[in-house]
Amino acid sequence: MSAERRSNPFGWIFLGFVVGVIATFGAILFLTAGLGGYDEGSDEMRTAADDAAAEAMVTAPLAPAARKVEAPVATVPPPAVDVPVRQTPQVDSQMADDAAAAGMTSRATPDQATN
Repeated sequence: MSAERRSNPFGWIFLGFVVGVIATFGAILFLTAGLGGYDEGSDEMRTAADDAAAEAMVTAPLAPAARKVEAPVATVPPPAVDVPVRQTPQVDSQMADDAAAAGMTSRATPDQATN
């Protein structure tokens, strides 16, 4: 009787994977090799923005600078406005705890304990 040889298919699967990856990269390289890149200056990919930028780069004689016109200065001083004195509310312990939890400890007066 002939002895049947059993082989491990893992080697063939791995070899097929490697060959498939190489073939895929080769196909991508082959298909994209003929395309000119943007840096090569191909006319197909040039846009209106490229033309406008190239035209703006050309040095043209500058227009004379416009003369500054200053606004007239008011001679009448603004009326004095009475600013009411703002009174700070009393800070209780709950308000101080909330302020400390929110990171607003500068609003609490320093002479009161906040725990």
